[in-house]
Amino acid sequence: MSPRPPARRGACPAFLAPMETGDGLILRLVPAEGAISPDQLRGLARAATAFGNAMMEITARGSLQVRGLRAETVAPLQDAVLALGITPRLGLAIDISPLSGLDVMEIADARPLARRIREEMAGFADKLGPKVSVVIDGGGAISLAGQKADVRLIARHSGADARWSVTIGGGTPELLTEPDAATLALDTLSRIAALGRRARATDLPGCAAVPGASSDRNRAPSTPLGTFPLAHGRFACGIGLPFGAGAADLFANLADAAEASGAHDLRPATERVLLATGLDADGAHAFAMAARRLGCLTTPDDPRAFVAACPGAPACVCAHYPARDLAPGVAEALAPLLDGTVTVHLSACAKGCAHPTPATLTFVGMDDGIALVHEGAPSGARGPAVPVDVLAAMLATLAGTPRAPGETGRGLLARMQKAGLPAGLWLREGNDRPMVKT
Repeated sequence: MSPRPPARRGACPAFLAPMETGDGLILRLVPAEGAISPDQLRGLARAATAFGNAMMEITARGSLQVRGLRAETVAPLQDAVLALGITPRLGLAIDISPLSGLDVMEIADARPLARRIREEMAGFADKLGPKVSVVIDGGGAISLAGQKADVRLIARHSGADARWSVTIGGGTPELLTEPDAATLALDTLSRIAALGRRARATDLPGCAAVPGASSDRNRAPSTPLGTFPLAHGRFACGIGLPFGAGAADLFANLADAAEASGAHDLRPATERVLLATGLDADGAHAFAMAARRLGCLTTPDDPRAFVAACPGAPACVCAHYPARDLAPGVAEALAPLLDGTVTVHLSACAKGCAHPTPATLTFVGMDDGIALVHEGAPSGARGPAVPVDVLAAMLATLAGTPRAPGETGRGLLARMQKAGLPAGLWLREGNDRPMVKT
């Protein structure tokens, strides 16, 4: 059996256009400058409690979300955000590293290029669809390789100067100077706008996916947990929200910890991370320890860092199972395999909102349980499915499979597939009973 097709709305929740789901309306907030103060985060937590259901999230692309709003509480929440002095990003999503301009490892500062694109596209910005996006990766410590983009620009070393590798849709990258890269990006966005609000870069001639043209995405996406050196001898410390979500009180407590540690500001980051910046070495350590006591992720090898989970039921109207509730048990069960080579996606429907690229293992909600996709998109799920309540125990059995010397978790899964499992991966109960196949 295939999963029931979920509702596809062609948009995401936004500051001016919250989206209805199972637990009310979701409002998404991206600070225009990428940073907010500890006091502003505390104020946002208070507003989320007063006007929503006191649940907040950081998304895979580094946006803040407030859940559980009602029609009559949207405007008060928006007013509260503005009263806190937070300027929301509106219009086209142009994503850059939250550490742009501070990161001592970056090849180029992405901010001037992002600023030029935003300013010069003003004449046609309202003709672009809500899903159109630009990613500008300066080549620093935080990779944006895991983010989908219609226009992707990545800084490259080229002699004494930096150049920008520009990929349009799924096409072949071009290496250009910064002015030429900006011109190409703007021309592309203009051409997309001319096709209408449902258009994407892959609709342009010559910009469909090209086999083998993924060289501009060869920097492995990573979860920015831990300490990162910044300019002037300061540091940023990244901590992760457990599966991207937490009560408003958790966000308020993190704001308190950042302030006590001497942080200059807080920055939502990719892979559901919150960065405190402007810390000295002792302050970075203090913030990490405080976050750990609050139950947050503080190191890249935390098993939870390799598991993405959507909110699931009942928070999402499309969901078939409570993905986020199951996530801690799944992370614990699969911990022996989560060595940095395996990613796991709990997708309560076939949309795959929580993980934009294929994961090593994806567990997709269906009418009769959970189906598995190995190295593929959630939309590829097929039955049979297993009941929700046996998943964690079955995964613990899978994770206990003996590995060859030096074999990675991903290698083990690939070996299991090659050993006569051409259709995908089987999970077994005991030694020989097939339980799940894709």
